[in-house]
Amino acid sequence: MFLRILFLSTAYLLIAGSFPALPVWAGGGNDLADLNRKTPLSLLNQGKNLFVHYCAHCHGLSGDGDGFNAEYLDKEPAELSDEKFQSKKTNHQIFRTIKKGGVGVRKSHLMPAFGNTLSESEIWSLVAYIRSFGKEDLQPVFLPQGVNTERPLGELVSVVSIQSFKEWFREEGEKESTIQAGEKLFKKKKSCFACHQLDEEGGRIGPDLSRSGILYGPEWVYAWITNPQAYKAETRMPDMGVSSEEARFIAAFLNGLQGEAEETPEGELPYLQATGNPENGKRLFFDPDGKVYCSKCHRVNGDGGTIGPALDHAGTRRSPVFLLESILEPKAVITSGYSTVLILTKDRKFITGIKKFEDDSGVGIVDKEGKQLFIRKERIKKYKTQKISMMPGNFKELLDVQEVADILAYLKSLKLAEFSSEATEEK
Repeated sequence: MFLRILFLSTAYLLIAGSFPALPVWAGGGNDLADLNRKTPLSLLNQGKNLFVHYCAHCHGLSGDGDGFNAEYLDKEPAELSDEKFQSKKTNHQIFRTIKKGGVGVRKSHLMPAFGNTLSESEIWSLVAYIRSFGKEDLQPVFLPQGVNTERPLGELVSVVSIQSFKEWFREEGEKESTIQAGEKLFKKKKSCFACHQLDEEGGRIGPDLSRSGILYGPEWVYAWITNPQAYKAETRMPDMGVSSEEARFIAAFLNGLQGEAEETPEGELPYLQATGNPENGKRLFFDPDGKVYCSKCHRVNGDGGTIGPALDHAGTRRSPVFLLESILEPKAVITSGYSTVLILTKDRKFITGIKKFEDDSGVGIVDKEGKQLFIRKERIKKYKTQKISMMPGNFKELLDVQEVADILAYLKSLKLAEFSSEATEEK
């Protein structure tokens, strides 16, 4: 069994090239300098960062196949530290599997391909780090001459493409044959089901998509599936290399998933029916002396805090129902990568924050004030992920209906140009 899944962990990383630089956690990471290896140390360190970010949630931090997502998979992830694995796989075989994915090497579809996401040099660094799990007879890894160091850019989704999808969706999007084709791709052909949950099935890495038809617009889902890195460079989701037709089918399938909440709760209707003022909403969002001061935690176009997720293009990426639910009931849908953890130290101290990093030496979190903390493993007695949000849950008491509608109107106004009604009306 080989490399079933390599995807994201809740980690920040530093890698060269087109990927944006992210914080280094003081005290984090194993010291690889003392390992007696021929493989270049720089390659090992880069590979470790990538492995923690993309692979550890399934394969485990030490490659033992015991990552937190492993229990949700139909097939167990490969035990990369196993001596048989290490002895039977050549460096080129490991490289090819990471690049082409499970289907590309006639293995499980649950293992996504990273050839459209990572550069060749980054994939080789992953090979180097995976080799470091071997107990004996390590095969050294070096970058081949002329290896590509630039990440694939992928094809950007154009205004014309989005308009074409919308026209197709009106005609074909709700047909049973279309939805069935999308379901087959999602569950059995592509790697979606390994990372995303539908009801009680599927992985727990990405967001739960059981209510995706309510929470996301179909044109956004289509564009995101086509090239996720174009909209969020540091996203956990790899570019799966789907064709335009495949992206259409998957978007149609996900649009049909309404979950249990098929109707908007009666209590939310006044907020959705009110006419909001986006300028007033922006003032409330950024006012440090206001009732809510959203920008303390959230940023828009680089302005604001980094505790919560950025809200750039929120009006494109999220439906009005999703945005309202996030304001009034923030724990209902917690954005992937922003789960709260409660840590109990051995000296009986409780520490709460959003987990951003974990490796064999400790856990990095961001607390509610935005302060980065690193707690070493030897200090931790136990910790668990909580089903709560760091975002206050009392906005319904702090704000009246009009103020909520104003903030909602501001968030809805944050749209990507190619998704605006004016842009999509022009071919």
